[in-house]
Amino acid sequence: MKKLMKIGLPFLLVIVMLAPTMAKADYNVAVGNSFTYDVVKASWDLSYATDASAGTGFQFEEANYPVNTQFTVAVTAASASAVSWDMTVGSATDSGSNGGLDLLGMLLYMFYPLLLGEIPSVWNQTAADLGPSIFPLFFIDAPAFSEFFYQMSNGSYVSTALSDPEWSITNMGGTFDNATAIAVFEWHLDLTFTDAVSGHNYGGTYSLIFAFDKTTGVMKGYSMNINYSGQMDFTAVSIKYEQRVEQVGYNLPGVGFIPGFEWFLVIPAFAVLIGLPIIAKRRK
Repeated sequence: MKKLMKIGLPFLLVIVMLAPTMAKADYNVAVGNSFTYDVVKASWDLSYATDASAGTGFQFEEANYPVNTQFTVAVTAASASAVSWDMTVGSATDSGSNGGLDLLGMLLYMFYPLLLGEIPSVWNQTAADLGPSIFPLFFIDAPAFSEFFYQMSNGSYVSTALSDPEWSITNMGGTFDNATAIAVFEWHLDLTFTDAVSGHNYGGTYSLIFAFDKTTGVMKGYSMNINYSGQMDFTAVSIKYEQRVEQVGYNLPGVGFIPGFEWFLVIPAFAVLIGLPIIAKRRK
């Protein structure tokens, strides 16, 4: 509880700052629009105590698909405030939507390493072996996200909320390139967390690239990685993950916009929040 309260401070700070942004809505796609994506990279290597998995490819509808599999996302409903879609991989289809709360999801995603020690779940070997899920943020409110990424490209104000000595932040921040039709945001959060009482002592490097079309709000691609290890509840844990997804015909720019950062490739928070809670438990 103590840790959760402290984690809530930066989230609350950013949410208050972003309240006017979150009230906006501007989605610019139409029913019938369809987009095809290629899963360029997807794998994770997880261990918790004696349990371990090295899942390659990605999971969708409880099945595993290899790297370089393509999938389509078709718009089924669209308004100024939300977009509904069908995601199809092979013969399997699942439905979802994107809306105003996606900004909160992205915020949790960007600070996900702070939440690793609070995952309330059980290990599921079958789910772990299927590999990670796709990050389902296909359509964004481009003006709102542009303002959000612009604000988050300077995270110094957030670090004041993370001044507790249990956190040691090596690097935190990002860049936002908004000069062309395709905007690109890059983010890094490198930290360690130590709490001798709870048995949490872990750290590593976390990075993200997210590109989107400024006119339509369509996600063009993302690249993610996490490389964290240590102890949770006095139990050895290691999480390594990479995933890279690109719209067919688009190539993400090269990484490394921020001098001094080590570049890995990131863990999608939604995939983790949906997937890892089934996989890695804080055991008593």
